[in-house]
Amino acid sequence: MTSWISHVEWHCRDAQAVADFLTALLGWAFAPHGRRYREAIPAHGPRIGLLQVDVLPAGETQQAFIAISELDAVLAHACALGGGVAEMPVTIPGYGRYARIRAPDGTVLGLFEAEVGLRPI
Repeated sequence: MTSWISHVEWHCRDAQAVADFLTALLGWAFAPHGRRYREAIPAHGPRIGLLQVDVLPAGETQQAFIAISELDAVLAHACALGGGVAEMPVTIPGYGRYARIRAPDGTVLGLFEAEVGLRPI
């Protein structure tokens, strides 16, 4: 049997606001599925789900990272859109860099920039 990640889901206090933020930041298009759920199907990678909840879960340990190029530019754009940097960039020699951003509602999202020529699995 072949397995892969089918989707990544983030719990958000305002799913539409996070969808709007990610659309402006990364160009993803989100479609509503009911009142509390938004879904994007990027050209590459798993589907992205945003579930609106009244209270963000404490102790959440899941973290998905969005593969991007130009990490510094995306961090600056996130801040210009009303988000922020939750964790400054960290370099992993021979692999790439990652950081975490905070969407305007407080949702933390991971970003990963691979070294040139490296395609992480």
